[in-house]
Amino acid sequence: MKQAQLNESKPQFSGHQTFPLRQLWLKKVYDNINEFSKAGAPKSLFTDDRAIVTFGVGKNMVQSINHWSLAVDFMFEEKGNYKASEIAELLFGKKGLDRYQESPATAWLIHWKLAGEAKKTTTWSWLFNQTTNPILDKEYLLKSLENYAEKLNYKVSVTTLKRDLDCCLRSYVPSDGNETPEELSESVLGEIDILRQVSRGKYEFIRGEKANLPNGIFFYALLKFWEMPQYAQQNSMSFNNITHADNSPGRVFKLDEVSIADRLSQLEDVTGKKLIWTDSQGIRSVSRVSEINPIEVLKKAYE
Repeated sequence: MKQAQLNESKPQFSGHQTFPLRQLWLKKVYDNINEFSKAGAPKSLFTDDRAIVTFGVGKNMVQSINHWSLAVDFMFEEKGNYKASEIAELLFGKKGLDRYQESPATAWLIHWKLAGEAKKTTTWSWLFNQTTNPILDKEYLLKSLENYAEKLNYKVSVTTLKRDLDCCLRSYVPSDGNETPEELSESVLGEIDILRQVSRGKYEFIRGEKANLPNGIFFYALLKFWEMPQYAQQNSMSFNNITHADNSPGRVFKLDEVSIADRLSQLEDVTGKKLIWTDSQGIRSVSRVSEINPIEVLKKAYE
């Protein structure tokens, strides 16, 4: 299975049809894909007239489910068909680690996929990596997102950007109290408490240690971050990059230096000493002693 490099795809500011990812959508996709042969499910699973009945939602929401399944790396395309990814099998298979998507680890994993790897969610990556203001004013965010799209030389309408930003924010927090209780309770990312609304149209990140973020997710994110082209050939990763670089675990999870150092002190136990943490004589870095599969680290998050 070909694994895409982080951020190798072109910018994308649409696809979700304005619907944030909801609980059990990914599980429903996995179950339906598995009803087909090993060659995978045809794309018509999401496009033919039966799709509305299959997923029990309207046509636009079916398109949203299709988008999110690809965006969070729980489904991939191969030879014109859709297949469940290794992660989807790990979580939702017969001996799945989170078959009914009840663990906060899965919500944090999804957040990482959207904001850290960001294959189809440019706004998520931009929000968590490029915005640093203490208070995030919605109008200011939209203007900044416009400027960011221009820097990427990507032509997109303001209306599209506004819808994408709205969907991003509503994925984590209520939008000025307009959602129904059902919509709020079904939001996958609402439980991770990383963004909050401080007043109408104004938000702020919740920074510092995240008690319900498992080390397995943090170290999985570190390994995926290490796969980025500018780091892939390096055998060591500086503490500064882990904490502050674009698309780093520190930035994406909004962790402080103390909590990151505490997690890294547990690195050798989690990785079987395949990764070593050094914090002495002014040197703070992680060294790669031998190859390690990120999936093996991910499993630790569910133990």
